[in-house]
Amino acid sequence: SSGINAEWPLRPGKGPVTGIDFAGIVEEKGDKVGDELKVGDEVYGGSWNGSLAEFTVSKPAGVALKPKNASFVEASGMYVTYMTTLQALRDFGKVSKDDRVLVIGASGGCGTAGIQVAKSMGAKDIVGVCSGKNEEFVKSLGATDVIDYTKQTIKDYCLNESGAINPELQFDVIYDAATNSGGGEDYKNISMELLKPATADNKHGQYVAINGSADMWLRKFTIGFKANQHLMNLETNPEDLQQLAKLVDDGWTNSEGVQEYLKPVIAEELPFTAEAVEKGFDLLKSRRAKGKIVFKMD
Repeated sequence: SSGINAEWPLRPGKGPVTGIDFAGIVEEKGDKVGDELKVGDEVYGGSWNGSLAEFTVSKPAGVALKPKNASFVEASGMYVTYMTTLQALRDFGKVSKDDRVLVIGASGGCGTAGIQVAKSMGAKDIVGVCSGKNEEFVKSLGATDVIDYTKQTIKDYCLNESGAINPELQFDVIYDAATNSGGGEDYKNISMELLKPATADNKHGQYVAINGSADMWLRKFTIGFKANQHLMNLETNPEDLQQLAKLVDDGWTNSEGVQEYLKPVIAEELPFTAEAVEKGFDLLKSRRAKGKIVFKMD
């Protein structure tokens, strides 16, 4: 199976085959691939050679054993969105127990991952930003509250009766999966107002974007970012794929002692035909997919 991503719909300069995410069975391995992967293994990961094909080639760093409790279809929707999210929240957001997290674009691929990964890290309050029609869906993933962006801005949500920002509603981490994703949104400046200020131990709220505003891209290639602003770049490694597989198979124990599990969210499972591929990319470009779009290879 192969998944497609809004972040890389055309993959400029990467060759004629689109797609990155995949899940399947190892058919052949190179001489320099270690014993951790064998012919016949069920695996998942990403290929920068293109994955929307019956066969793909990947470096060992982009491959790990598939979670036992995930189907090939589910696993093929994990590489870009779930590994990006894990690295964003762990390495840049530094989400910890009882944190308050805002996920912007909560019903999309990275957003649905963000809610679940934040929950696995012990976040206490997880607020999702989405349209009202997706409110119950986003809450079913673990969001404790939802901001309907068609009715209220994220700043309005945080205001008290006097019109000032309520410190109790500010966030430890804001994970922005919407800015510069094709709809003209730019949440960066307003997000900075909603981060918790620095404390005595120099801990302060963190803003992490996966696509980022124009000024963030400019800073990336010039003066760099402020300490609480981050533009996410996915770093391929098998260890994070293994960690995600563990969250699917073994899960985590929440604050109430209940065992929970990461569940990849698939918006649409389609056959690998010309008509279905066109339908899948149309859905992708509509920005209305709830989760990942995946093509199943027969």
